[in-house]
Amino acid sequence: MCAGSALRQECGQQYREEYRRCLEREFRRGRAGACSDPSFGERLRQRLGSEPALLGALQEDGPALLARGLRGRPDPGPALRGLAGAFRLLELAAVNLYLFPWRREFGTVQTFSGAYVHLLRPALPEADLLRSFGRLGYEQRDPHRLAISRLPPGPELVAAACGFFACRLECEILVEVVCRLRPRPLHPEELLEARRVAGDVEACVEMLQQRGAVTSCGDGADLYQEMPASPEDMGGEDAAALALWRDRGSPRGAWDVPRRGWDCFGDSGCGQEPITSMGNPKPDTSSSSRLFLEQELGRASSPLSALAMGSGSPQVPGEAQDLPSAAPQEAPELPCYQLHSCLRRGALPSYCCTTCQQLHAGACAAGQACRSRHHGQELRSERQQRLWLQRTEVDMLLADGS
Repeated sequence: MCAGSALRQECGQQYREEYRRCLEREFRRGRAGACSDPSFGERLRQRLGSEPALLGALQEDGPALLARGLRGRPDPGPALRGLAGAFRLLELAAVNLYLFPWRREFGTVQTFSGAYVHLLRPALPEADLLRSFGRLGYEQRDPHRLAISRLPPGPELVAAACGFFACRLECEILVEVVCRLRPRPLHPEELLEARRVAGDVEACVEMLQQRGAVTSCGDGADLYQEMPASPEDMGGEDAAALALWRDRGSPRGAWDVPRRGWDCFGDSGCGQEPITSMGNPKPDTSSSSRLFLEQELGRASSPLSALAMGSGSPQVPGEAQDLPSAAPQEAPELPCYQLHSCLRRGALPSYCCTTCQQLHAGACAAGQACRSRHHGQELRSERQQRLWLQRTEVDMLLADGS
């Protein structure tokens, strides 16, 4: 085990050197690309699993990249898989510059390409992408193009590639933690904090299980969360190892990057769903809003379904529903949500701040502030947006009536 920052830096240098040998060994065998040595990858993964601070020694801003990539994501599982794909693509960019510095097509990155738009931009903020490519010598020439201004020395490119590789392994470790804790929902901040404090993967899982046992007493399922993604939406383990670089007529060699098409992505969640032009129901027609809520909430067999409709306890199929309860219990009071002033008639919300208990439109400045300071969730599908909108309108009607 490395003890202290100096020893971790020494360990990081050893792993970078081993990473370089793996790249050159594969290159001599006629293969080039992101690191695919299973033995080296497993050794580094085990070391990171027991000592997460090693990530900072291999990639100085690695922990910050992970935190910003997960910020505001309601479910860290799919977000971590997207981050792993983005780090693999950044690693591939560094490896290509190290092994083929003479290839002109690797000197330009098109920011309108499919890989940049569908893999990199949804996973990391634009500022982090520009800084990451800046480590490889790229600078932004115009809104659609990054170009090499100064090719870094070989050791710097190897260090950058190894750092992105370590970030990818850390994403896989965190995905394992998330999968072992399902179906318990996890906030990204909670996951990263437990990983930093506990260190070891087993200790991290145990800590989160104990926290979940304490916080889940009396908590019901949130019917307004996004529905779990289908297996197709999760994407494969290797989403793509795609070229970002324009081929300016040079012949394709034996070591070209994989040739999967840019637009053949199975992840339907990359973009926002189209919003049909439907106006919000009028305030005086609350019966239709309530009927919509009854239909939607009735699909989920949760105690919160009945409570949201004003019943003290859920109805159980097969039991007489008109008999008085022997010991009626007071229903817990649900939070009352409000529409922010940014939402005009006919507009659907895109963000729900559970701290302020308000719904916001996508371009709302107050909503952007809530995303960075408060807890909340992105409303991605139209069904989820309409359900939250209907619930909030009912809340506001009930508040006005009382």
